[in-house]
Amino acid sequence: MGQFEGLKDFDVAALGRNASATTGKPRELPVARIERDPDNIRKSFDEAAVIQLAETIKADGLLQAITVRRNIHKKDYFIISYGERRFRAVCLLGHPTIAAVIDDNFDPYRQAIENLQREELDPLDIADWVEKREAAGDSRITIAKRLGKPKSYISEIALLIKAPPTIREAFRSRRIPDIRSAYLLARRYDEDPAGVTTWLNGDSPITRRIVTRTLAESHPSRSTTPLGPPAAPRPGAGSWNSLAVQVAGREGTMVLKPGHRANQATVQFADGSQEAVTLSKIRLKTWMAL
Repeated sequence: MGQFEGLKDFDVAALGRNASATTGKPRELPVARIERDPDNIRKSFDEAAVIQLAETIKADGLLQAITVRRNIHKKDYFIISYGERRFRAVCLLGHPTIAAVIDDNFDPYRQAIENLQREELDPLDIADWVEKREAAGDSRITIAKRLGKPKSYISEIALLIKAPPTIREAFRSRRIPDIRSAYLLARRYDEDPAGVTTWLNGDSPITRRIVTRTLAESHPSRSTTPLGPPAAPRPGAGSWNSLAVQVAGREGTMVLKPGHRANQATVQFADGSQEAVTLSKIRLKTWMAL
């Protein structure tokens, strides 16, 4: 019997727990032992959406377990791989445990793709994540291929990494409307930081069309004119045989295509926006021709 004496210390329950961890079956883990992934591509969370999710979980329960991996630096602790929004919602409800699947085969690209597919990501979050993948040795071609994005997209996103605070803040506050505009302004900032800063501190609307045209017209290699405040495009500029119109005091150009309905027309406004406007609201000003 002596040869079997060591069996008294055998933990059958632990064997069951390990089996559960390797077969992908959810188990209840203490939320106090689960930590958020500091390298998660998503840094910004819509608090209203998290609250709404918490209400859903309160009513219907957690329908999908989160996925975690063991924290190799802290025994019996885990790091969230997938499902941080669900984790935040459960914490908001004050639940002591959460259903989780333990999977140590973690792929940061799979995590990033899941976030890209589920909700719109803040491009600055993507930029910071790209910087970390480059620091880990991944090329931009590899990053683009693994994320299913064109290399030009990664290049433009990556420029936001080292963009000056002025541009990053303007982009985060949506003063700069899109990645392409931020990319163009960041490139110009290297040549004319004071001009770009002054330009962004103005109160005129900024659209990609305005950014592209203004930067082209004031480029140092083509013009001695410094970059000034963004000017609204002249109605009809760059067009011919079009109508200058006014809609409730707003200047615009009537585009020669119909609106969404038979009694509408499409109007290009001076701020770069387009709207389908009811014909009775349009005041014709002049016919513009070259």
